[in-house]
Amino acid sequence: MCNIGLHFYNIHVWCYAVSLAMLRPMFCVKNWFVALVVGLGFSVAHGDARLHPLHDMNPLMLKTVSETLQVSEAVAGRDLPIVARVMPKKGSWDCSEKLWLLLDVQNNGEKSVMARAEVSCVKKKGWGVNKGGMYVPPGETRTLPVLIMRGMVEGRDRAALEGLFNDMRGYPGGHQQTGWRQLDASAINKIKLEFFTDALRVECEVSNLRATTRFHLPSDSELKGKYVPTTDAFGQNRNTDWKFKIKSEADFTKRFESESEWLEKFAVLENRSPYGGWTGGPRFKAAGHFQTVKKDGVWWLADPEGWPFWSIGATGFNLGLGKTRTPGIGNWNPRQQNLKRKYGAEWEKDYTAFTHRRLKAWGMNTLGNWSSQDFYLDGGTPYTVACHYKRPSIHEPNPKAHSHLPDVFHSDFRLATFAAVARFKQEAADPWCIGFFIDNELPFPQPNTPAHKALLSPKECASRQEFIRRLQKKYRTLEKLNAEWNAAFSDWDALAPVEGKAPAARVADLLEFSEAWFHEYYKTCRDAMREHAPDKLYLGSRINHWKNHAALNACAEYADVVSINLYDYTPDVFQPPEGFDAPVMIGEFHFGTITERGVWGAGLCTAMDIEHATDLFRGYAAEAVKNPLIVGAHWFKFSDQPLTGRKDGENYRIGFVDVADTPYPEMVKACRSLAEGMYPLRAGMNKNVEQK
Repeated sequence: MCNIGLHFYNIHVWCYAVSLAMLRPMFCVKNWFVALVVGLGFSVAHGDARLHPLHDMNPLMLKTVSETLQVSEAVAGRDLPIVARVMPKKGSWDCSEKLWLLLDVQNNGEKSVMARAEVSCVKKKGWGVNKGGMYVPPGETRTLPVLIMRGMVEGRDRAALEGLFNDMRGYPGGHQQTGWRQLDASAINKIKLEFFTDALRVECEVSNLRATTRFHLPSDSELKGKYVPTTDAFGQNRNTDWKFKIKSEADFTKRFESESEWLEKFAVLENRSPYGGWTGGPRFKAAGHFQTVKKDGVWWLADPEGWPFWSIGATGFNLGLGKTRTPGIGNWNPRQQNLKRKYGAEWEKDYTAFTHRRLKAWGMNTLGNWSSQDFYLDGGTPYTVACHYKRPSIHEPNPKAHSHLPDVFHSDFRLATFAAVARFKQEAADPWCIGFFIDNELPFPQPNTPAHKALLSPKECASRQEFIRRLQKKYRTLEKLNAEWNAAFSDWDALAPVEGKAPAARVADLLEFSEAWFHEYYKTCRDAMREHAPDKLYLGSRINHWKNHAALNACAEYADVVSINLYDYTPDVFQPPEGFDAPVMIGEFHFGTITERGVWGAGLCTAMDIEHATDLFRGYAAEAVKNPLIVGAHWFKFSDQPLTGRKDGENYRIGFVDVADTPYPEMVKACRSLAEGMYPLRAGMNKNVEQK
């Protein structure tokens, strides 16, 4: 077995080697980074080092079938991973007292490898897996971490926790309260490994499986005694310290002055149009607005002047974000209060202007979803519009549903959609506007979901009525439907989902109606865009169930760009339907931590520290740039979420800046490096032009 201490420091010195010769900075990023850290008073100290998986000197070593797993196999295709499995020598692994699972991965191949892990347990809960990932350069060994999420802790009172902290996701001690990513930590029985690489072969050794870091959710009395109030006056964790933590209002002025000084050190990005397009390559025909262009099998956006544009951005440029309820304080918005302290009487104007200045220096060229007019109408940075609106919905009896599908066959649905798009008259004429997202993460996990939900809905639901009308036309009699569906409905109004194995006719009918629903939905949104924003790109609905090929195909038929929210460790997991040929924009991705600046929430994909998160960001974005379908990727989100959670409990450390508006310099460095090299990297894939 490998020495468990061999990679203790190595893990903090991340470097990404997949094609990153193309992504080398055009000025000395290393010197700039050191200067920025010193200038802002930063150190790379962790907010809670006790939770770091490599700081446990007494790891629990786990026995496996093979002490070292040799992975040596030819790669079938760029997006097709090599798969291997690590299994217990006997029974399962009991990791109930630990917080992390770690594996050492040695890359003996010629190019960098993304090693991705899925950990599962004996009795599946929720989705039944926890995931982790690590980029491993050739000739190096890296430690791949997976945070163990276990849902409600046995013996604890959920109501008591929620009474104190609402439905908060991350807690002191690293516990993550989640209902759909939980494992039985006492009975982990499999680790599935996937290896993605541009090399012709994967040559890796996997060893040293261990569980680390004591798991401890403080008792209710400990939580009340130590964590009420939870934060200081600035919304920061009052029980954790770090060198650059805001200690007084005077610190805001110091931070602003230091960052302003160091922003002056950034060289202007070379070969850029006013919109951030690339002037170093072929120019497309200018349209005065953003458009999609396909060049020899590779999709691009083109800016209003016709220059190739790849959208790298973040979401949540919004002055109002940051509301929370903090035990011991009450309802407030610490982020907004900090912005007022830092930027003064005209904080809205000055903060917005400073943010646009930051983005130009950092190399970020897009304001993503959830951004507000007070940010994007100032000009200076291309942006997307988030279009959300009230409309008739399919209200199936599910109290846990976070949203409902629109009732697309209701006569008012088309009217509501057209009215929603018509609200954005200024954006529709603004050349800085890339396009409109309409909706976000609609709940259709399966290709037949719309039909299933329609059958669950009340009689008044127009989509239900339309589905039944189609079935009546096809089968004529209820007896024939019952025979084909293996059902026993007493009348047409009694139609509902049928338990048990579905016969072929029922499967086909559910899918046929669902596909009709998808087409009606996306066609209506497309028609509204053509009517009220004809020069803007329709960017789809931000599909989070991106394995739903029926939804992807329908969206591709009507939208200018298919948007997906792809939370994973590499975009290479995205496998579009056969024959799919449409530009794709990743509307959300991120990598959170539980070890930085005192924030407890791990995010939807978790890194062990900010250096690891930065490496994952850089690698994910570079792989997206190299994908011929993907035309942009937006990080969720620009600022950390409140320590004590937003309305739905999310309290993730996922920002480019924290609650006090202090940047994470590691993330800034990675974004700037990516921006400097992404256009030559992508342009190397192109030959001929074809416009959509």
